[in-house]
Amino acid sequence: MTTSGEMAQPAHDEVAHSSLLPGVSRYRGPAAVATATFLFWSSLYLYVPILPLHAEELGASLQVVGAVIAAYAIGQVLFRIPIGIASDIYGRKPFAVMALVLSALGAAWLGLAGDPWSLFAARMLTGFAAAGWVAISVLFASYYHGKSTATAMSIIMAVNTVSLLVSTFLGGIFAESLGNARVFYGAAGIGVTGALLMLAAQERRPARTRKYSLATFTSLLRRPLLLQVSAVAITLQFVTFGVNFGFLPVLAERLGATKAEVGYITTAGLTAAVVGTVITSWMIRRLGTLSVVLVASAVSLVGVLLMPVVSDLVPLGALQALNGLGRGLLNTVLISLALRSAETADRATAMGSYQALYAIGMLAGPAISGVIAEYGGIDSVFWVCGGVTVLGALLALPGPLRRAV
Repeated sequence: MTTSGEMAQPAHDEVAHSSLLPGVSRYRGPAAVATATFLFWSSLYLYVPILPLHAEELGASLQVVGAVIAAYAIGQVLFRIPIGIASDIYGRKPFAVMALVLSALGAAWLGLAGDPWSLFAARMLTGFAAAGWVAISVLFASYYHGKSTATAMSIIMAVNTVSLLVSTFLGGIFAESLGNARVFYGAAGIGVTGALLMLAAQERRPARTRKYSLATFTSLLRRPLLLQVSAVAITLQFVTFGVNFGFLPVLAERLGATKAEVGYITTAGLTAAVVGTVITSWMIRRLGTLSVVLVASAVSLVGVLLMPVVSDLVPLGALQALNGLGRGLLNTVLISLALRSAETADRATAMGSYQALYAIGMLAGPAISGVIAEYGGIDSVFWVCGGVTVLGALLALPGPLRRAV
């Protein structure tokens, strides 16, 4: 019998020529966690295309809509670093399971919410759940050799993006035919299923060569590469949550889109993001890390700036696809570099710090965009987010990211 920290060794031919570490079961390891990851993001994003519209239906102003969307980031800012530290000390799996349970509870609460501020509180709980992505992503990476970190992150980010794609596509359709409440309750059921699957996953805990201490944390947090990629990621998340999961659905609705069509437009961006995620390693090998970051930023910038100019849903979907391609590339590059900034035993802390810092953008993006939309009009949101995209590219130019390979 084996424990969560000990796994029976497979025959040699099972691991030969594989990027998986010896002792990792494909089915109880990466396959189980990848499937649970798909369900995790589905439980968090099935209702995202309709959430701003649902908040408006409950009487929210544009500023309050921004606050509801921003609530998702509060728990992530507060809890991602503690979860990262605790995961490095106590293991990643318990926190991964907890994340799925909280996601289910948050989705159910969203369905029960009868006013915008109850919706705000429920969305904040789903943000607490999303903080568990720290544990889930590092748990998945722990099955792979260190040299295969980029491969592992490309796989799990592809799962993440495909889940968002499928969920947002179906969420809009379900809301159109079944009503908003059933979409929220369906997301809750998906979260419960994912939690049960994650319970069955094995955990391979790396050996720690030194006792975890405050010095371990502060040393990680001062690493230039981690700080730089986190700064760039703040700008990326600002735009993602200010535009894609914030006011793009509102803009689409004002152009005459139904809830299902809002889902299609969101899906266009996520489909392109899958492509960006999949081709990231190939592009890095040919262009280099910094060049990929700059290309991704430029592609995203064009999509964001042109969105308020169009007056039809088809070109809006095309621009969202362009924006999604850039986001997919940039997301995958940054998360891979964040993992590479730390030793294996400390990766959850590094990932937690990275995700907590970029959650500042998730909080600020919709909150600031809500105020901008209320007083300057929705078009202004897209101009400001274009400027933030340029800022992210400039932040990538100096220092360690330039030297990353």
